[in-house]
Amino acid sequence: MKILITGATGFVGKTLIPYLQSQGMTDLCLLVRSTLKAAELFGNSESINLIDLNDTDWQRQIIEYAPEAVIHLAAYFTGRSDNDSITKLIDANISFTTYLLEALRQTTCKHFINIGTFTEFLNGAGEYLPNNLYSATKSAERPIIQYYQTQSTWNWINVVVYSPYGRKNDSKKVIDYLVEALDASEPVAFSPGEQVLDFIHVDDVVDFFYHLLLKLDNLKDNYYQFHLGTGVGHTVREVAHVIESVSGKTINAHWGGRDYAPSDVMYAVAPINKNVQMLNWKAKILLEEGLRMPFALDFADFFQHRLFGHFQNLIKD
Repeated sequence: MKILITGATGFVGKTLIPYLQSQGMTDLCLLVRSTLKAAELFGNSESINLIDLNDTDWQRQIIEYAPEAVIHLAAYFTGRSDNDSITKLIDANISFTTYLLEALRQTTCKHFINIGTFTEFLNGAGEYLPNNLYSATKSAERPIIQYYQTQSTWNWINVVVYSPYGRKNDSKKVIDYLVEALDASEPVAFSPGEQVLDFIHVDDVVDFFYHLLLKLDNLKDNYYQFHLGTGVGHTVREVAHVIESVSGKTINAHWGGRDYAPSDVMYAVAPINKNVQMLNWKAKILLEEGLRMPFALDFADFFQHRLFGHFQNLIKD
């Protein structure tokens, strides 16, 4: 299968690409902003084609590659809404997505896999109510995707990702801030920490995408939505206790040092029935195990016994 992937050098992508290669998926095309960074992460593999977004003809190159499936991971994330952030959010999440879909319209692509976020649903899975501008731009993609679907031959698979963690993430989330507060010299202000969130390890995230790709031919309808999480919720304070347990250190937290924001999601746990029933897939890494992994003395050996078997030598972080 010919697979086009955007956002390959990002948080999920840089773990996904070597995993797919290790599982025999070797016809990959990566649409990237930096071919140098992609080469550093993935080497000069003959199984990887690179399309540089800086090339003026990148859309033509997509058309010539003629992907059968697309995984659209690329997005710009920020919780801010200043003028600079507005420009970047619209350029990356709306304009770029539209240009990508315009190119795909001229191919015989069969499957378009788009990434959403649980923060599009402030009050839980169901009615759209974004909690920040980033979430709003992800929701704004939807009618654009729907329009292009009417002009194309592919089905649309939307994957709503919950709270991913693990490995190195350039966009810090709550777990990253908790880890930074370990043995901090001064108390770090957190909210009261009673939000219930669904934390899923990035290694489980990429395993989900692999299993989704295997099942694509069984998905015959025009539209599917999967909620990608573990199905289990933990409060932020519970996560903090686990981090302290596995690290042997203390988080110097001032709980309640900042108030909840009006847009804070207070409960977000993935409904995973469709993942189990349609894909026969469920997350494997328990929270304590996932949080212990960064503290393991021999990370590669520990990782070897999880999902990825023999490809630990491909780990780049």
